[in-house]
Amino acid sequence: MTSFLQRIITGEVSLEEYSDTEKERLLYKLLSDLPSSSILKIKQFIKGSNHDTITKSQRAFGKIVHRDSLIPIPNLSLELWDRDPFGGKDYLGSTETDESGNFEILYDPKLAGFGDLPDLQLKIFDPPQTVYIDGKKSQVRNLIEVKNGSDNVIGDYDFGVVQILYYEYDSEYKLFPYSLPDSIRHDFTPEAEVITTKSVAKYGLVMDALIQRNRRNPNEPSYDEIQKSFPETLTLILEKERPGYTRSDEFFGEKMLNGFNPVIFKKDKNNPSLYTTAFNGDKFTLTGKIDLPNYKVKFELKDGKLLPIEITLQFREDNCLQPNSPLKAPQTYTPADGKKWLQAKRVVRATHLGVLGEVKGHLAQCHFNMEQYAIAFFRNIRKNPIRGFLYPHIKEVVHINKFGRKILMDPKEGFFAKLEPMLINPDMLQWVRTSMGTYDWTDWQPRKPLSENHTFAKLGNLYWDILTTHVDSFFATHQEEIVNNWSEILNFSNELVQNSVPYLPLSLEQVDDGDQWYDLNEIEHSSNPRQEINGELKAVRPITASAQPTEQEIANLKQVCKYVIYQCTFWHSWIHNEHNPEFGELKYGDLLTNGSMGDEDDESVLPGRQTASIILAVSHMLTNFKYGYILKNEDGDVPPDLIELIQSKKAEFEQLGFDLTNLRSRLNS
Repeated sequence: MTSFLQRIITGEVSLEEYSDTEKERLLYKLLSDLPSSSILKIKQFIKGSNHDTITKSQRAFGKIVHRDSLIPIPNLSLELWDRDPFGGKDYLGSTETDESGNFEILYDPKLAGFGDLPDLQLKIFDPPQTVYIDGKKSQVRNLIEVKNGSDNVIGDYDFGVVQILYYEYDSEYKLFPYSLPDSIRHDFTPEAEVITTKSVAKYGLVMDALIQRNRRNPNEPSYDEIQKSFPETLTLILEKERPGYTRSDEFFGEKMLNGFNPVIFKKDKNNPSLYTTAFNGDKFTLTGKIDLPNYKVKFELKDGKLLPIEITLQFREDNCLQPNSPLKAPQTYTPADGKKWLQAKRVVRATHLGVLGEVKGHLAQCHFNMEQYAIAFFRNIRKNPIRGFLYPHIKEVVHINKFGRKILMDPKEGFFAKLEPMLINPDMLQWVRTSMGTYDWTDWQPRKPLSENHTFAKLGNLYWDILTTHVDSFFATHQEEIVNNWSEILNFSNELVQNSVPYLPLSLEQVDDGDQWYDLNEIEHSSNPRQEINGELKAVRPITASAQPTEQEIANLKQVCKYVIYQCTFWHSWIHNEHNPEFGELKYGDLLTNGSMGDEDDESVLPGRQTASIILAVSHMLTNFKYGYILKNEDGDVPPDLIELIQSKKAEFEQLGFDLTNLRSRLNS
C-alpha cells in the first residue's frame, strides 16, 4: 500500500478539496493496491456517508456444489459485487461457504450507488496462499469462477444451487484417479508454462524434421545423425574421457544402485550374499515394436562396489504377442562370455531404463501416484493449515499430467500417436494401475543403504530427516488449527481411499521368485488394516476415521505430508536429474527389437529411426525443464523454514555429490 493511500485511509489527507471527478479518478488509480474492505471505506468517505450508517438490509444466498456429484464444497471464499455499466463494479460483501456448501451475504443495496439497484455478481475464490517476494510476506488468491445473478435486484436474492467444475474425477479414466482437464481451477505458473512450451517446441521441431526426412527416405537419417541432433549426454562425454567405462560392470552396477531408476534389490534365496533384480514381461500384450524379455541379474558386493556376475534372459517364441505366450529356453550369461555379456547388459538396460524406469518409476510412482493425492487435496482442504503447507509441492501435478496427456498420449496429436502401433505395450496404463496398487503412505520411508557407495539411499535418508524436522515443527506451531479443521482431513482421507485403486501385493511385472527384499522401507509391509469399499480392498489406507483426531491419526497426517513432499521433490528430482545422463544415448539405453542380442553397431535390433527420434526428443523436451526449485523458490511459496533446513545440510549433500540447486520444489515436469 502506498504511503499516500495510507494517509487517506487514516484521515491525515482530506478528500474534501477534490472535485467529484477528481475523486473518482483518484479512486480508480489506487484500486489495485487496496483490499476490498479498504475500498469500501474510501468509497463511503468519498460519497460523504459514514461507514457506521450502512444498513445490511438485503441478503444474497445459495449453495455451491461439485457439478459431477452435487457434493457440497465448504470453505470457499465468496465476494458479492454490483455490476456497473462499462465494466465498473461495487463491492457489496463477502463470506465463506459452510460445511453444507451454503452461503449467505448480507449487504446494503445503497452501496450500488445513488439511484442504482444492484446487478449482482458472485465471485468464487480458493483460499489465499502465502508467498514471500523479496523477503516480504503477502497473500495471493485464485479466482475460481464468476456467477452473474439478476439485474436490478430488489429484496433478497437466491443464487440457487451453483454447480461448478472443481477438480472432478475424469469418468473416462477408469483405471486410476485422473482429474477432468476442464475442472482444474488454477493456472500453471505462467513462467513454468512458457519454459515447458518452449522446450517442447524446440525439440519437437527437431523430431519432426528427422521423422519427415525418414518418411522421404527410410534409410535416413543415420542413427549417428539422430544422436547428434540432440545435446551430448553423460555417457557420450564419459566415453570420450574413458573409453569403455560406461559399458563396464562397475558402471552397470553403479547405475543400478544410484542411477535413473535405482533398484530396490532382493537377496538371492540360494546365496544371501548375492543381490538380485528381475523383470517379468509374461503378462504384457506386445505390439511387435519392441522386445520385452524376462531378466534376472545377480550382483556381488566387492570392495564396496556392486558388480553384476550373472544375467539370465528369457524371450518369447517368435511372433508371440499375447500374454502368457510360449517362451524360449532361458539363456544365462557371465562376464566370461565377452561380447554376449555386453549384449546381455544392454538388453537389461533397455528394459530397465526405457520401460521399467519410465512407466513404473516415473509415470506411476511420481505422476499418477501423486495425482490421486492432489485431486483429493484440492477438493477438500482449504481452511486447514495443511493447505498452505503442501500446496507449493503439489500445486502443478494435475497440470503437468494434463499437459503430458495431451502432448504425449493424445490419440491424434500426441507424439506417441506417431508410432503406430504404440511403442510401449498396450498394457501400459494397466501396468500403472497395478503399480499404484502396491503404493501406500503407511510406514513408508527411504530404503536403507546397501553399501557405502549407495549414495541415493544416503541422500534419501538425509532428506527424509530434514522433512521429519520440517513437518514436526509445522505441526508444533499449527496443531490446534489443524485439529479445529480436522473435518477437511477426514473428507480428504475418505475421498483418497474411496478413489484409490485396489490393493495388489505384486505389480504386473513382478513375480514371487522366492528371493527376499534386502530392505522393506519402500515395500508394502505395514500391518495396519486397509479399507474395503464395494468389495475392493483399497491400496491407500485411511489417514483418519473420526471428526476429532487421535494422536495416531495426527501422526498419520504427518507421515502423509512427508510422503507427498518426498515424492514430489526429491524422488522426482532424482528421476529428472538422472534421466538424460543414461537414457540420452541410443546405443547405451535405446529400446530393442528382433531378439535384442546384437552389438551396438547392429542396427537390426534397433526399433527404427522414427522411434529413436521420438525417444530422444521426448526425453530432452520433458527433462530440460528448468523451473521450480526449492532454493531458487521462483514463486516465493516454499516455506522459508524448509529452505533454511536444507541449506543447513548443504555440506552433507555436497559430500554425497548432490547439487542442491537441482532439488525441485514440486512435481511439474
